[in-house]
Amino acid sequence: MKKLQVALDVFDEATTLSVLEQVGEYVDIIEIGTPLCLSQGMSIVRKVKALYPDKIVFADCKIMDGGGVISQLAFEAGADMVSVLAASNMETIETTIETARKYGRKVLVDMCAVKDMEGRAKEIAPLGPDDICCPVGYEMQATGVDPVEELRRLECVDTPKAIAGGIKLETFAQALDSSAEDIIVGGGLYNHENMGEIAKKMHQMIVEKG
Repeated sequence: MKKLQVALDVFDEATTLSVLEQVGEYVDIIEIGTPLCLSQGMSIVRKVKALYPDKIVFADCKIMDGGGVISQLAFEAGADMVSVLAASNMETIETTIETARKYGRKVLVDMCAVKDMEGRAKEIAPLGPDDICCPVGYEMQATGVDPVEELRRLECVDTPKAIAGGIKLETFAQALDSSAEDIIVGGGLYNHENMGEIAKKMHQMIVEKG
């Protein structure tokens, strides 16, 4: 069954915990977004994992260098998964994956800003990442880029995929019909007063899809 991931691209612990109180029971993966990692450090990973031990906690570190050191910090704080940028050196990606295996954890390779996604995906897939994500970044969302169309560029590899980029309830069905196993929603949840109800509806759509 596909998974619902909430991307917590917020800046403080209070907001993080407030969002999770409303959507936590409906999501499968809790993403500690890059802004949150930078503003709060790994302490927020430790806090969230302690509160939600049965959820997958994903530290979106966007590792570009120092794959072993940075991923180790995240894993020792309780992260179940980290992200490494596909644009980084192959050695960095490989080291991040090797470190994850030592801890029994996972790695998502982030295709952000990669021009030749098909070619890069074919290079990276043999390293054995757990997921490849084709995100439509925050600034790019205003250009109208469709995350579902972007994701099709990664269908050249069998690696499990995640989709992200401005997904909301109105476009959730299209994301659900894509090849992605993880559907990442950020502002489409926490920018609404009734975020709990929206998360519940998304969860129900996944269950109905089977």
